[in-house]
Amino acid sequence: MGDFQKHLELAKEKFRATVNAYYNKQSTVVGDLGIKVVEQLVEADAARNNEHFGDHQSRHEYSNKNFPFEINKAMRKIWFAYGDLGYDGSNGKRAKEVMDNLKIIIEFFEKRFGVIIS
Repeated sequence: MGDFQKHLELAKEKFRATVNAYYNKQSTVVGDLGIKVVEQLVEADAARNNEHFGDHQSRHEYSNKNFPFEINKAMRKIWFAYGDLGYDGSNGKRAKEVMDNLKIIIEFFEKRFGVIIS
């Protein structure tokens, strides 16, 4: 369970930084960190089963098998916003989409793990 705790703490730290970046209108940072929050939450969940992933594809496959459709949909929206924010970093609307979808994802994992992340 040590890896679970490690990934959970990293997710919390990155989420706090994402929220700060959003309020500071650092849209590209929101995109970058939003993805990292999702990755750490997926890794935390996998760690509960003694699994670990080193690539995005494995995380996507794990997510598709283990999480509800609406959670995977929210994760995909963050991925797409991340790509757009890389090209249009001043897009506050896309950064808000990341935050809205992170809220859905965070609530899911808080219930799943029985912990407060936000």
